[in-house]
Amino acid sequence: MHRYLSTTTRNVNWFKKAYEADELDFKAPFQRNPVWTDRQKGALIETILLEYPIPEVYMQEWIDEKGAAKHVVVDGQQRIRAVLSYLLGEYSIDEEGDIARGLSFEELSSADRKKIFEYRFVVRQLPEMPDQELRAIFQRINRNTVTLNPQELRHATYWGPFIKLMEQITDREFWNHSGLFSANDRRRMLDTEFISELAVAVLNGPQNKKRSLEEYYQQYEISFDGREELLSLFDKVLGEIEHLLPMIVNTRWCKKSDFYTLFLSLAKRHSKLPMSSDVREKVSALLNDLSLDINHVISGSFGDDSISDDILEYVHSVKGAASDLGSRKTRQRVLDERLTPLMGKGSDLLSL
Repeated sequence: MHRYLSTTTRNVNWFKKAYEADELDFKAPFQRNPVWTDRQKGALIETILLEYPIPEVYMQEWIDEKGAAKHVVVDGQQRIRAVLSYLLGEYSIDEEGDIARGLSFEELSSADRKKIFEYRFVVRQLPEMPDQELRAIFQRINRNTVTLNPQELRHATYWGPFIKLMEQITDREFWNHSGLFSANDRRRMLDTEFISELAVAVLNGPQNKKRSLEEYYQQYEISFDGREELLSLFDKVLGEIEHLLPMIVNTRWCKKSDFYTLFLSLAKRHSKLPMSSDVREKVSALLNDLSLDINHVISGSFGDDSISDDILEYVHSVKGAASDLGSRKTRQRVLDERLTPLMGKGSDLLSL
């Protein structure tokens, strides 16, 4: 029999016991972040109660020399998590569901609770194999079934020093109150993708949209010598932005296109950070005034005749194809020209 064709079934009660025995591993590096809403989880529970089929789960079983077992969920993490969290009472079926509307696990009838425990998942068992081959299988599975976005695929493919650094920076507290990322952005790793764009631009200059991210992930997969310097730069720049714009969510600078411009302008001047209090006061006023002027032009509050040419250029570059390289360079030039009298010119790239 082909080594990928071995299948078995495991009921929900088996998964519950394996989880309670700490034998169920959801932290394989090729998995994406949990992204299901409670409504989606509830729909899965209803599927089980209706005894309809659910796509198979891919797993590996590891047994050590002492006979201790570990069951690794390669694909199907969200399905298994959804069932286990329902058993734990962490959510109820949606009020607009098809059956068992609004009910938690404990509120189900004894017959329905038994039905859930007895429901059997089809499990495809994968043998031990190199991580590279396992990741290739995972990517193929998800390309053919559930659509992953590009960053989730990168998370499934790369696990070297660069992506680890990007995910470490993603955990910085700054992002939680910056207004840059929605809850969905966080769930779908779009925050890590954007932070990766910032890092690549610092190291190699502004790029065109996200097209070059894959190239740099590959380049930095085996080794990345500038880890500490880049981490220090991010901490410096983010710390300075917190001082300059304590209410950044009320300004344009919490929009990704504008933040990209601001971050790179400050990163080019990282050697001048932190700013002195008098310079910081002037730069803060400049950024707030610039934000207001741009918003007024976009909203039509100012006519083109009453605003400077460079602001008009900035507005045109942010209104259409904002992540194209040309638009990014235009915004960078406008902001750099405003900052240079206060902070000096800065350098084009971070020397690592």
